[in-house]
Amino acid sequence: MIAWLSGKLAYISTWFGFKIGCAAIRVCPGAIFRLSDALARIGFYLFSGFRTRSIANLRIALGERLGASEIDSIARQSLRNFLRACVEIAVAVESSDDKIRADIPVVGRKHLDAALAKGRGVLLLSAHLGNFFLVGCRVAVDGLPAFVLVNQPRDGRFAALMDEYRLEVRQKTIHARPRPRALRELTEVLRRNQVAVVIADEYRQGSGIEVPLFGKTVFARRGPVSLALRTGAAVVPACMVRQSDDSLRLVIEPELELERGQRNAEAIRENTIRITRWLERTVRSYPEQWNWMNIHGWADNPSSGAQAKQQID
Repeated sequence: MIAWLSGKLAYISTWFGFKIGCAAIRVCPGAIFRLSDALARIGFYLFSGFRTRSIANLRIALGERLGASEIDSIARQSLRNFLRACVEIAVAVESSDDKIRADIPVVGRKHLDAALAKGRGVLLLSAHLGNFFLVGCRVAVDGLPAFVLVNQPRDGRFAALMDEYRLEVRQKTIHARPRPRALRELTEVLRRNQVAVVIADEYRQGSGIEVPLFGKTVFARRGPVSLALRTGAAVVPACMVRQSDDSLRLVIEPELELERGQRNAEAIRENTIRITRWLERTVRSYPEQWNWMNIHGWADNPSSGAQAKQQID
């Protein structure tokens, strides 16, 4: 009973918080961004889990070329940029399509158009970098229906609430669970030659395919590659990156070249490595904009205690 009441209170608080935030954005957007920056500075000390894991992952990945103060600064900026991205969702809710198009320019739209011209749909591959929340939104305001694959919250009320928010910013949701249903929905989107946004940069200890990242080994999911090989969909990388003045732009890169001759374990691993190489290159360009919490264990990190194993899930 207590757990139910706690969940209900959290749901109501989130709902009211979002509504109040949207109203505040209309009145004083600058103040809300300043508030989010202040919360990030405080939160860096309060959110010990975020601080500890982010700094630990940064040391493993970039410690050979960055000092302790630089790593600390990147972790702080990562939290600050994430909270800003949350505020920008409310800004998008209150903005017209024309304003979103004007405020967020697109670089490389020709790459998306070329992939769609093949007629097999596009997996728009992104990462928890910059404002990843609005990648599908920016595509949608240009007239391309966007469907976003998400790991929904366990609480069904929160899942419904998040789906509602995504619709407010022009994006439709596909839930990653149950997997058979997600696969059917994604396949149908691609058969209609539409765009499915997939955030594919969460690495969990001991689950997935071993791939190199920053000179170490992580366990990557096989899902995006398996779907691309099964449907023939193009895989097009895209990230919404933050500029020095805090404006955003969506950068769309050329379609990734995949090995499509076979669909066996080796082909899936090779193609997953290609995706991971893209991610590493992108994160190195914008380390302060990536969520360093997404690495949940390094296969060859002695401190993790993980046993390296290959598992295609």
